[in-house]
Amino acid sequence: MAASAYSPDSVNRSKKNTTRRIVGKPVKTLRASYMDYTFLFIVVLLLVSGLVMLLSASAPSANRIYGNSYYFFLKQFLCAMIGIAGMLFISRINYNVYKKLAPNMMIVCIILLVCVLIPGIGVSHNGSRRWLNTPVIELQPSEFMKPVITMYFARLIDSGKYNLKKIGGNLPYVGVLLIVLGLMLMETHLSGAIVIAGVGVSVMIAGGTPIKPVLIGAIILIPAAIFGVYTLSEVRWARVTSFLDPFRDIRDESYQVAQGLYAIGSGGIFGLGLGRSVQKYYLPEPYNDFIFTIVCEELGLVGATVVILLFAALIIRAVRIAMNAPDTYSSLVAIGIAAHLAIQTILNIAVATSSVPNTGVSLPFFSYGGTAIMTLLMEMGVLLNISRYSVKD
Repeated sequence: MAASAYSPDSVNRSKKNTTRRIVGKPVKTLRASYMDYTFLFIVVLLLVSGLVMLLSASAPSANRIYGNSYYFFLKQFLCAMIGIAGMLFISRINYNVYKKLAPNMMIVCIILLVCVLIPGIGVSHNGSRRWLNTPVIELQPSEFMKPVITMYFARLIDSGKYNLKKIGGNLPYVGVLLIVLGLMLMETHLSGAIVIAGVGVSVMIAGGTPIKPVLIGAIILIPAAIFGVYTLSEVRWARVTSFLDPFRDIRDESYQVAQGLYAIGSGGIFGLGLGRSVQKYYLPEPYNDFIFTIVCEELGLVGATVVILLFAALIIRAVRIAMNAPDTYSSLVAIGIAAHLAIQTILNIAVATSSVPNTGVSLPFFSYGGTAIMTLLMEMGVLLNISRYSVKD
């Protein structure tokens, strides 16, 4: 990994200059240059595509619930505009600012996760308590945690305080992860816990944690997690069993998965046409976790493949930014954000196609969610800023 190849660097604190050392050798001072416009173009393309598909998928539900077919689209569009403004602003802020703020941001995020669990403060939807109510928007603190845990772990690794090649050196990171994941599981936010765990472990591996202990830990923890779901949550265990046979109980637990599969099958090669989905009238909340099935139905295999290729291009470009990053910290942050994009996209598409049990994870840029789209675009701003200091060896 590019991150582990660099030694901890001295970084000029000004917004214009950054210095790195490669294996202890100083390299010429770097000046902020042009951002990665190819990456920005892919981001905008995915965002526009996501908004168009959200409008199509959400119109029937919005009209039925609120009497306004544009209700969900307009809210998402407003949050997207705020996110774009935040992305462009953050792309001009030197990434070392987040390095200083990472511990404080981690504390704030943990406090927010605790607040979600307090009755009267946290808000529940569909049996899950994940949101904080504000006069403007319902915030989902778990979305903030995804980039923050990346920045916090990157800062710890860059400091060299703990040797990740030794078991003991990994314990502080594991401890933080257990606290965060414990709070999220108390919110019954399994999908968010999976994504954050994946992001945190990805940064740790890039920073030097050997893969073998991670695999051993996964072999131990996955069966334990399955047993926990079986004993503690009948609803989630029903989701696991319905995944094994999605058409067994089509009127109950398997209903959403089955309707999604009908949508995918109905699309064929070229789709029914934009806005012509039939299953969006039957699929529960088609504008959320299962929006990819509507993409398949309306745009067909060809359109779905294009969307997947756009995500692949974005992730590859993010990894390239990480490989060309000027120092260890920025490289690890870029790797963490790339991991977030990859894990969440793959998991969502796998759920939509019934390749894994339904975990309720959203599709980046496409699924409805104000906090998610704003936070995601601001993460893209961080990557754009890092790209401005890229080193071409």
